[in-house]
Amino acid sequence: MAIPAFDQADDRALGDSPTLGVVAIAWNEERDLPGFLANLIGWVDEIVIVDDGSTDRTPEIAKAAGEKISFIASPRGSGEYFADQRNKGIRAASSAWLLHMDVDERVPPELATEIRNAIRDNSKDGYRFRRLNYFLHRPMRGGGWQDWNMIHLARRDLFHFEGMFHERCVLSAPVSRIGQLKERMWHLNDISYNARMRKSLVYSEEQAKRLSERYRRIRWFHFLMLPALEFLRKYIYRKGYRDGTLGLLFAVHSADAMFRATALVWDQQNPAARADIEVEVSQSWKGYNPKNSG
Repeated sequence: MAIPAFDQADDRALGDSPTLGVVAIAWNEERDLPGFLANLIGWVDEIVIVDDGSTDRTPEIAKAAGEKISFIASPRGSGEYFADQRNKGIRAASSAWLLHMDVDERVPPELATEIRNAIRDNSKDGYRFRRLNYFLHRPMRGGGWQDWNMIHLARRDLFHFEGMFHERCVLSAPVSRIGQLKERMWHLNDISYNARMRKSLVYSEEQAKRLSERYRRIRWFHFLMLPALEFLRKYIYRKGYRDGTLGLLFAVHSADAMFRATALVWDQQNPAARADIEVEVSQSWKGYNPKNSG
């Protein structure tokens, strides 16, 4: 499915509107960054990219894209997460409104027009919008993918992000001043299943933290119960069956990720030191006389 280009004539027809910037965090994005910039540069006022220490052509591509681009090389320090990176982008931006995106997201023209209209409404400080999520380059209608609906468009001076890897927006505004957009952002996600597995390993830290807060002690039955419940939640309750084989694959993948997080918490709760084994080996050799062997 091709990504539709934004018709700049539609934007001009809207007349004057507040400035709109996009903030994105990046790490080794040379594959997706050209499409990301091409999708935005014709209709937003600025694009701020906070880079986590890319070793590929990401900096080169961003810096060559024109004066609308602000590239900030700022690898995460100890104890910093994705929310900290997004907050750096907020501080660096100057637009009145900011749209927070990932580099693998794309704005269809209908959503771009809706955003430009929405930020002209003085009765609103922020907006939720939904995603059309892709898994292995196919749109997902179930499995929980359809439930994402977050505030990623807001006035720059009223919001910040919190959380670890799945960060959330905190908006200093009453519910009545938060709107809901109709059109969906396209989220292309991982380039392959191998990439999805690598990302899942990173997210295990966040999942393990939640499990350790919920369960004071991981027991043997948790290794069976928690993955099974995760599979049923994604495939049945969240209607992953709508997506056929792809929905089944994702539900099993989610169950496997839950198993790994459970194992991580168990290991943290039941530490065993390698040094103790070394002591045991050393003690087993006491009194050994090679002359008596054989």
